[in-house]
Amino acid sequence: MVAQFHSNNVTVPVESSKRLIRVLHIVENLDSQSVESWLLRVLRASREDYPQAHWSFFCGLGREGRFDDLARSLGAEVIHSQHEIADKLRFIRSFRNVMKRGRYDILHCHHDVMSAAYLLASQGLPFQKRIVHVHNTSLSLPTPNRLKATLAREPMRQMCLRMADQIVGISKEALESMVGKGETDSERHRIVHYAVDTDRFARARVDREAFRKVLGFASGAKVLLFVGRVVSYKNPSFVVEILEHLIKLRPAVVAVFAGTGNQEEEILEMVRQKSLESRVRLLGFRDDVPELMANSDVLIWPSLEEPKEGLGLGIVEAQAAGLSVLMSRSVPTEAIVIPELMDVLPLRVGAKAWAERVSEILDRPRPSHEESRAKVESSSFSIAAGVRNLMSLYDDDH
Repeated sequence: MVAQFHSNNVTVPVESSKRLIRVLHIVENLDSQSVESWLLRVLRASREDYPQAHWSFFCGLGREGRFDDLARSLGAEVIHSQHEIADKLRFIRSFRNVMKRGRYDILHCHHDVMSAAYLLASQGLPFQKRIVHVHNTSLSLPTPNRLKATLAREPMRQMCLRMADQIVGISKEALESMVGKGETDSERHRIVHYAVDTDRFARARVDREAFRKVLGFASGAKVLLFVGRVVSYKNPSFVVEILEHLIKLRPAVVAVFAGTGNQEEEILEMVRQKSLESRVRLLGFRDDVPELMANSDVLIWPSLEEPKEGLGLGIVEAQAAGLSVLMSRSVPTEAIVIPELMDVLPLRVGAKAWAERVSEILDRPRPSHEESRAKVESSSFSIAAGVRNLMSLYDDDH
C-alpha cells in the first residue's frame, strides 16, 4: 500500500535518561512498499518521545529509494547493499562489515524466512537482541526455482526459530506461519500491528462530484475501488468480472484501479474484450489513497486465499476512510475493526455472487467518516499504539 508521511503528536511517556539504542532495520528498499512505509510512519511519530532510539536502514536492493531522503531528514541512516543478494558470499561479507562498523544494539530483520541469512551473518557479533519480523504467511524465498525454495524453506525457518531472540508477526496468522500453529510463546513471540496515520484520512478532500469528473465519469457513478499491486495474487481481474455482472444490476457502476504491477496490460485487454473501457480507469501509482477511498463507494479486495495475506493494511485504511469493503478470505480477521463496514465472501462463490453482494452494500447506510476514523484511532492500528508496541521490542525488559 502507498503511503505519505505526516507529523503525529503521540504522547507516550519515556524516561529521558535512557541510553542510546542503535537499531539496524533490514528492508528491501525505501520505496512505496507497505513494510517500509509503515516503518517510516513510526519513525516520524516516535522521534519526540523516543529520542534514545537511532534507526539505520540496510536496503537489500542496491539502488536509491523514493523515501531515502525522508528517512535521512528524520535522523535515520540509509545504507545500500554493494552487492546483489544472489552474489551470496560477497553480499554476506559486505553486510557483516556494515554490522561491525555500526556497532548496533538491535538487529531487526523484515524479510520473513529470508531473515535466516542475516542472522547467520550476525553470528559472533555483540547484538543485544536479534528480531525476525514476519510480514507474510507464505514464507516465500526470492528464487524462481520452486524445488530450491521448497528444500531451503524449512532449514531457514528453523534457523530463524533458533537464532532469533524474538519473533514478531504483523498478525496472529503471520506469526504462526513461522513458529507453528498453537506454538506461540509469550516470552519470545509478539504481534505488532501496522500503524495507520489517521490524520491523512482526516485531511482527505471529499468531493464526490469533482472526483468523478476528473476521472471522466458521471456525477452519480458508483465507484468500485481496487488498491494495491496489480499482480496475480491480488487477483485484479476478478474486479473486472464483478463489474461485468454488476452493470446488469447497477448501470451506473464503474471501477478504478490504483497501483502498478505486471497485470496492467492483461487488465486493459480484458476490459477491451468486454467493452468496458468507459467504465474502468487504471490510475497507476498514487500517493493520494485517502482521497481515493473517501470518494469511492466500495473497496474490492479479491486476493487469492491461499496463502493468506499477512494482514491487509489497505483493509484497515479503508475503514479509517469510512469506506465499505468486500473482501475474500485472504485477510486475517484481526484487520476487521468496524464490522458494519466489512463483508467477506469466498472467491469460490464466483463473480456473480460478489456483484450481487456489492449491490446490497451500495444500498446500506454506513458510519460517518469521523466515526469510522475514531474507531481506528482507538484500536491497535493507531499511530500511538503502533509506536508504543514497536518501541517496546527494543526495551531491555522485553
